[in-house]
Amino acid sequence: MRQLQAIISRETGAFFKSSMAPVVLSVFLVAVGLFFTIFLYGYSDMSLAALQSPRSGNFMNLAEGLFRPMVSNTIFFLMFLMPALTMRLFAPEFGSGRFDLIASWPVADHIWVLGKWMSAWLTAGVMILAGMAYFGVVWFLGSPEIGPAAVALVGELLFVGCLVAWGTLASTMFKQQMVAYFLAFIWSMFLFMIGALERYLPGMLGTITHELSLLFHFERFSRGVADTRDILYFVLMMILPLFAATAVVAGRRMPAKRRLVLWTPTLLATVLAVVVYVLGQTWVGTWDLTGNKRYSLAPQTLQVLDSLPENLANLKAEADSVGGPFGDLDKVQVLAFYQRLDPARDITETLLKACAQRSNRFKFKILDPDTELELLRRYQIKATRTVVVKVGDRYTSLLQPEESALASAVYRLSTGKLARICQLLGHGEHLVNSDDRSGYSSYELLLMDQGYDVRPLYLSETRKVPDSCDVLVIAGPKLEPEPDELEAIETHLAKGGAVMAMFDPPTPSGWVNWMAKWRVGLTGDVLIAVERVGSERGISARTIVVDEGYGDHEVVSSLVGMPTIYPLVQTLTMVGEPDSTVAGAIILASSDQTWSETDPDTRFMGRPSYNRDVDGKGPLPFGMVLEIQLGAEGTPPGRMMVIGNSEFLNNANINLAGNSDLMLNAIGWLAREEGLIQIRGKDPLSQPVILSPDAKNVLGWGSILGWPLFVGSLALGFMLMKRREKGGTV
Repeated sequence: MRQLQAIISRETGAFFKSSMAPVVLSVFLVAVGLFFTIFLYGYSDMSLAALQSPRSGNFMNLAEGLFRPMVSNTIFFLMFLMPALTMRLFAPEFGSGRFDLIASWPVADHIWVLGKWMSAWLTAGVMILAGMAYFGVVWFLGSPEIGPAAVALVGELLFVGCLVAWGTLASTMFKQQMVAYFLAFIWSMFLFMIGALERYLPGMLGTITHELSLLFHFERFSRGVADTRDILYFVLMMILPLFAATAVVAGRRMPAKRRLVLWTPTLLATVLAVVVYVLGQTWVGTWDLTGNKRYSLAPQTLQVLDSLPENLANLKAEADSVGGPFGDLDKVQVLAFYQRLDPARDITETLLKACAQRSNRFKFKILDPDTELELLRRYQIKATRTVVVKVGDRYTSLLQPEESALASAVYRLSTGKLARICQLLGHGEHLVNSDDRSGYSSYELLLMDQGYDVRPLYLSETRKVPDSCDVLVIAGPKLEPEPDELEAIETHLAKGGAVMAMFDPPTPSGWVNWMAKWRVGLTGDVLIAVERVGSERGISARTIVVDEGYGDHEVVSSLVGMPTIYPLVQTLTMVGEPDSTVAGAIILASSDQTWSETDPDTRFMGRPSYNRDVDGKGPLPFGMVLEIQLGAEGTPPGRMMVIGNSEFLNNANINLAGNSDLMLNAIGWLAREEGLIQIRGKDPLSQPVILSPDAKNVLGWGSILGWPLFVGSLALGFMLMKRREKGGTV
């Protein structure tokens, strides 16, 4: 151990005492500072644009928009720099003849190799830590996620450790430093780029090139995800070149004919490394350290996969079903048709791999549509990026599916359920085919992506809710209902049907009186948020944000801590006498920093003011669920969900925070599809950063020149001080 410490101290000290240290550190930090400035300026401009467009504001995330691209560019620059550090480890000693003196010292060859490698790795670590100062700046500008930054730092250290190990091997093989540099650089670039060959090579050969890729194994680190497979890869890719470097150094002491035997440990280590790596693909541990676990399977997906029936063989197979591994009837089978060069293929393959690792009843295969013509005909596929989900003789096709759409398709095929949503029209409700801000086209598209059948319904014409309708949606009616229409809705409830009713203030009296039959009072009073009264910028005082005010019900229990946003909300109350046929619960309530405005002059415009004599003080309910028993004994109760607002699902608001999750949870409960009630795939956390022109100048010049010159000056001062101590020439 003393020998190892002495070598590390000697080699590290030699670097920082040389003129190479201030030059390398300064150049590295100038490059990193340039990357940081470019990405920070761009992130600031995108943040400003995102805040002006509420529908895109959720996608501004520091880890995704700043840290990840900066880290990815930094490691590419390190590939040029690391060979410059390692070329001086052994090559100068071989060229000058100093190795003959070193060989006479009582130090084992592997100690020399390990010590020099660790010294170069330590030097690279100092450079990376100096570059991490740029990440520290971001803490003064926003609230970045600590997890992704920490994981990216660990990934960078493992990445450079691997580069340094291969550079050490190159330095042992040649006397010329420049030859050692180019060999290390070319080999590092080869390992970095080899993954791109996967799509051009067939079968196992393509898989091998993929697994050898440095870029592939670093990518998860850059996202903020630590995976045992990547850690194992980097560790093995450091061990193997060090074994080989030891064999090369030891071989210089021996005649050429006897050197071959020295490679036996390296060959054995290579075989063992392959075995260990293959076994490591079986026992996988993954830690997603992003703030909202966005690179893990969503709770809804986990719930669907974990609840797959033990035996799906009761679903009959097609007479000509796909044979081989895709002929199993006890598994969900997924066929993904992607061309080999399609960049979207990796995204879908990552999702499918995660699902297959979670459940042994989920199998998938990536197929090339240019060669699988028979399957294209069988499943009537007309476009690439099509994913076929199949259980028994049932299958559905999805085009480049999001995670939640895939989970919904698996659920529907494994359970055999297909829910129909009927959208009531004819009373001024929101239109599902409208792309305006107040339209519901995004709502319809989201439901269709989840596998729901959405149909318009004009009760004024049909006078009956179809028996095939699972959920009737009433979204913000502005006209009075006809008695026959209300009777048809009650008949639907009596059969065990479901209604999702959303009423904006003021609500037509016919709907108010009808809701009173179920003991729900639509007050028409508008909720006001105290802290935003008089605010000239930002969210209106008449917009209510709920993050903790959820009731104890399965529709909203998974939303606690996730905000949902409602513009212009009316409060609900319980009215009438107790009724044994109606059971209900509050699911949405405002905070204690709200009140219900009753003054007709200021309910909808102007500056409201609280009147304690007539205005209600929060928390106040504005969302309820009901179970209504109208049918004969044995008939399931009808289900109803009532919310004092319909605008939270329009095109301008449905993608805000947890609004879409609330809607899909509600539809799942109303359609009696409790298996789909959970949080779906997540958007990145919103962390906008907007810089003033002065702040841009300070950060830009400070990053590109200020910090590099400061660190370079420290290194130069350290070098001059050490030279003076030895009485050397400056």
